[in-house]
Amino acid sequence: MRKKAAEAAAPAAAQRVQKVLAAAGVGSRREIERWIREARLRVNGEVPSPGTKLERGDRVTFDGRVVHWRAAGGAESHVLLYHRSPGDALDLKAATSRAAEQLRLPRSGGRWLAIQAMPPVDGGLEILTDDGAWADRVSRGAHALTVDYMLRMRGRLNDELVAEFLAATDSEGEPMAILAAVATYGEGANHWLNATVRATRPAVVRHWWAARGLIVGRLMRVRFGPIQLTRELPRGRSRALTSAERGALLEEIAAAADASSLEPSVA
Repeated sequence: MRKKAAEAAAPAAAQRVQKVLAAAGVGSRREIERWIREARLRVNGEVPSPGTKLERGDRVTFDGRVVHWRAAGGAESHVLLYHRSPGDALDLKAATSRAAEQLRLPRSGGRWLAIQAMPPVDGGLEILTDDGAWADRVSRGAHALTVDYMLRMRGRLNDELVAEFLAATDSEGEPMAILAAVATYGEGANHWLNATVRATRPAVVRHWWAARGLIVGRLMRVRFGPIQLTRELPRGRSRALTSAERGALLEEIAAAADASSLEPSVA
């Protein structure tokens, strides 16, 4: 299992160990509580109770590795939901600079990263963060999340093809998992398709339809796990993810890992 030290911002007031480490992206609260039960996580050399609160100077270890603390008042990490237009390359510097102005964010102390970025030809929901540990944690669990794509298509779409797509398990040898597919038929040859997938790249979806004579003119990601892209966020704009949304994302990853009996690891 790959493990490395994670940094968490020490709270001004004592908070429960699972809350602090979950906020740092070390794991979900559910995972951290399990690690406590398994005696893998220790505070000052002792296995804590789930209600143990961390104080400044406490030494936290996971499987013998130290979880380092940043001093209170250190640089706050940020996670953004960015609405990218299809066809526009993801320019992290430009996107985060605009977001800093729009949202009046304090200056970031870290390097911005994109989590599971969409290909340049596609667009929609992008998640950006300057928290490397949190980004690593989410990226390693993203394959288990369900994702919604919105496709605009041109060609002879019908119910039989939609049913075939829903039953597909691969495209040109690459695995795909289609959990739901709902078509909205337009006039002429233009149609829309809402698809829910897991561990399926946008390019694989495009190739599958192209092999059947339909061209995907636009593909947008509109949901990533519990995070939704809504009409309230215009293209080219960002909003900060709330702590509840960040926690929900980690919880969904943890639930999927539990279901698949995956071994947890620390970012």
